[in-house]
Amino acid sequence: MDDEHKSIDEKPFHEDNSFRKNINVAVLIMLVVLIFIAMFTFFFSMQEAISILFNPQYAALVKAIFSLVIIGMGVYFIKMFLNK
Repeated sequence: MDDEHKSIDEKPFHEDNSFRKNINVAVLIMLVVLIFIAMFTFFFSMQEAISILFNPQYAALVKAIFSLVIIGMGVYFIKMFLNK
């Protein structure tokens, strides 16, 4: 009889824990979306800044290097996130 009473008492805690997990996942998804939006904005702003700051004959090379660095960082962060 005590076992039945314990399982009833523990069930709301488990549901509350599941609810918190869902809220944490939702917040994480929203933050990731905001980070992607900020990343794209930063990327295109940097592309424009590179065009203005560098000599036109080197602008394409600097843009390519910048894009390669961004891709490398993205792959590294995704790999780091998936290894958790």
